[in-house]
Amino acid sequence: MSSLATLLQFPQILILMLLFSFLSTAAVIFTPAFPLLANQYHLSLPSAQWMMTLFNLGTALGRLPYGPLANRIGRKKTLFIGLGLSALGTLLILFSSSYPLLCVGRFIQALGCSVTLKIGYTMIGDLHSGQEATKVLSYAMLAYAILPGIGTAVGGYLTQDFGWRGGFWAFLIFTAFVIFSCLFLPETSHERHEKALNIKKIATAYWHQLKNRRLLLWSALMGLSTAILFIFAQEAPFIAIDLMNISPQAYGVFFLVPAFGIAGGSFLTVWLAHKMSARTAMLLGIGILFVGTILMTAFFLGHWISAWSLFLPQILIQLGDAVLYTNASSEAISDAEDKSNASAMMLFINSCTTVLGTFFVGVFAPKALMTLPVVFLIITGIMIVLWIRLRTLRKLVNYTNYRK
Repeated sequence: MSSLATLLQFPQILILMLLFSFLSTAAVIFTPAFPLLANQYHLSLPSAQWMMTLFNLGTALGRLPYGPLANRIGRKKTLFIGLGLSALGTLLILFSSSYPLLCVGRFIQALGCSVTLKIGYTMIGDLHSGQEATKVLSYAMLAYAILPGIGTAVGGYLTQDFGWRGGFWAFLIFTAFVIFSCLFLPETSHERHEKALNIKKIATAYWHQLKNRRLLLWSALMGLSTAILFIFAQEAPFIAIDLMNISPQAYGVFFLVPAFGIAGGSFLTVWLAHKMSARTAMLLGIGILFVGTILMTAFFLGHWISAWSLFLPQILIQLGDAVLYTNASSEAISDAEDKSNASAMMLFINSCTTVLGTFFVGVFAPKALMTLPVVFLIITGIMIVLWIRLRTLRKLVNYTNYRK
């Protein structure tokens, strides 16, 4: 049986799908309650958005220790440690009595949640690379599309009926289910590196990854792709609920719309894997993302101000984003020899890019309709620059190999 067939057998693929959706579900299930939380604690909008910024910061910092830990004690044990930390952070949020304590809980929750993508990528990297990696990632991305959308819709209903804590109670139950499901995952690494937790060895390993310019550029592209998703999750509640007067319940339902784009991007990525190179597919993804952004800009400039004008363009934006993200991540992990530390560094850079994006938009960008399209256009321009740089690097490597 091939490694791809092994990984895609039931129930492993379903568990992988849960892992790939876990972090994004944690990030967005609470978003319908953002305005309600701001009102309850008498917070300004930038202050309320510190919860999202701290979550992204915790996600970034949480990437680094799990790489060496997975090399030392195995993938599954590392996964359970992170999931337990996530549950602890969620409990702290639920029983917090002040906004600062709530933010601490959110940070701890993020430290734990970050294990899921890291171990998911590492397990895939343990078994295969290239087009097979792209295919498996595409299947996993289906859950990345569907579950966060469902979670946000559920969060909207729970916020309406039970206040801002409702979504977090639902996520705690979801965490327990994921922990139970992971008991059925195979351990994909049978080596144990005795010195993996040596501080000097860790620093050396990560420094080696940082010197890989291709890995840095792939990871930055992933980060910009992720930033689009998180910036939308951060800004859309205030635009929809405060500016468009949409209820949290309705907002949660409308948040299902972008999921069609991510799901479509997953299927498109599988189809494109047989038709073109990953780099060409990424350029196509950037182009689709750009068209969606132009469409949203046209809606707003044409004074069509409704939930549909906000959410419909997200189908194209998230479709292109999914194509870009899946191909960039599969190329990044396929290039690496040390899959565990490379995936940790890849996701660390990914998260740092997202932290910077959400922070600057949350603090400095006005809470206005045109904020999202303008920010997305800027990000698209940066993506094109990085794609051109990657293409130049590949030509340089090919020329050097030819000369040798």
